Amino acid sequence: MEKKTLENRHAVITGGSRGIGYAIAGFLGENGATVIIADINSETGKTAVSQLRKEGKDAYFYETDVSNPDSVQNMMKRVHETVGDIDILVNNAGILDDRGVLDIDPSSWAKVIGINLSGAHYCSQAIVPDMMKNRFGRIVNIASMAGQTGGFKAGVDYVSSKAGVFGLTKSYARYCARYGITVNAVAPGLIETEMTKGWAAADEVPLGYLGSPLDIAKTVFFLVSPLADYMTGQVLSVNGGLFMY
Repeated sequence: MEKKTLENRHAVITGGSRGIGYAIAGFLGENGATVIIADINSETGKTAVSQLRKEGKDAYFYETDVSNPDSVQNMMKRVHETVGDIDILVNNAGILDDRGVLDIDPSSWAKVIGINLSGAHYCSQAIVPDMMKNRFGRIVNIASMAGQTGGFKAGVDYVSSKAGVFGLTKSYARYCARYGITVNAVAPGLIETEMTKGWAAADEVPLGYLGSPLDIAKTVFFLVSPLADYMTGQVLSVNGGLFMY
């Protein structure tokens, strides 16, 4: 049997129980990785892992609040006990706020920043020691076109969190490069998920259709595969041409 590209690799996908995260987990699993879904929603997380296992993929679920460093450390402990060191991290967990600037209260701001930006830092900080020890690692942060444009629909808290992910990516990439770890980001445009339902029509996109979660999953696979060994600190925009720069 031909060896799969990600065979013997262990991948943590935060927010991996549905939407883009689930597509990423499925595609990495299809290409041989053991996938660990770290999600705050226990019900959807268990359902996702059950489906992945039915498809013959090696999958696990651990309830995790990425905005809570203690919860992240507990997830790490359980992963080590179950599968061992982590080779791949996809920081996908995120929440959306589309209210106007004057309507966002301090607690909402803190929650969005805590999950979308701080969560990516807490998970990366917890997992990087495995990668440093093994002199290998692949981190992919899921950002957003909103962080590049200021957001057509998204609120300032969401936009700020995703713009922050770009800086986080570059800082980690520069620090981690000496250890054989690459850190890159993907900036999705309008992708058909529950989060973006009703946001835009396909004719607004130059390619003429909205993206799918699989489009993002394929890009993540590229970044964690040997095809992208010499790429780090980069942002790949996957938006059908809706934003070009």
